[in-house]
Amino acid sequence: MQIKPRSYPYPVLSHFGDDVIDSVFQPVVTVAGVKNAYSFSAIFKTNNSDLLQLVGKKAAKYAVHVECVQTRYRNIFTSEEERFAFEIPSGMLDGRVEVCSFILAAKPLDKYRNANFHHDYAKLTFRIGKGDTLAVGHDREFTAEKKDDPLRKIPSIFSIVPSEDPNAPGMDIDTSGAKVVVKLSKTNFDAYAALKADQSLHPLLSASIFVPALVSVIDEVRRAAAESATDSYADRRWFTVVSRKLKEHGIDASNPDDFADSSLRIAHDLVGQPLNECLQNQQKTLEENE
Repeated sequence: MQIKPRSYPYPVLSHFGDDVIDSVFQPVVTVAGVKNAYSFSAIFKTNNSDLLQLVGKKAAKYAVHVECVQTRYRNIFTSEEERFAFEIPSGMLDGRVEVCSFILAAKPLDKYRNANFHHDYAKLTFRIGKGDTLAVGHDREFTAEKKDDPLRKIPSIFSIVPSEDPNAPGMDIDTSGAKVVVKLSKTNFDAYAALKADQSLHPLLSASIFVPALVSVIDEVRRAAAESATDSYADRRWFTVVSRKLKEHGIDASNPDDFADSSLRIAHDLVGQPLNECLQNQQKTLEENE
């Protein structure tokens, strides 16, 4: 969401209008990449005493709206403190991310006025609804680059293909080659091919296809470790990649004692917990539809 110069039905403190004079609103939002997340730090400054008073009385609040077009992520973070911080999982953001800052009404204001209203509004009061904008800052945007996203590494060892068998199960797996071949029934493969073009659905595909396949792979590695047979997998590229990822999580692929957790938990850890993102995206979609 980008806030472009516009006219509100009531006076709003903004950088593109003079509804509220002799006043400034200067929000500063910085973002930094941390492990598996983006960390946001917000600092809000205004010299408008009436707005400061409303925030102090919890009748208004500071807000940061974050939106990513590529992943369809949208959320608003609010606080009554002029400094606050929040994090967004890196899987939620990809590409251009828009960040907007506001002061919003925290409750209805039946007779809102401000001592710094432009003289055209000096004698007027306005009815403000909860969540309405009282001040708006400059937009900013940044590019979220998922260079360290584990979802871009693990799927590289998988090859998703349609099964030629008309009686094929919905999903099957073959680990005998350099890549893990995941065979989908014709109906499922057609659906997969259509859905993978939408970036926002990648967590869903990871949770429903890659994670179950990876669970099967980890089970096979676990059995090989128990039988001291991991050397026989050395020529399979998928085993090299999985072994390296397991080592990053403190698991030696050749040591059966290192596999303390279930294969399901290990699989989710290796690909960055896609189920969390999948369920949150679906919940947001449901809420928007409602």
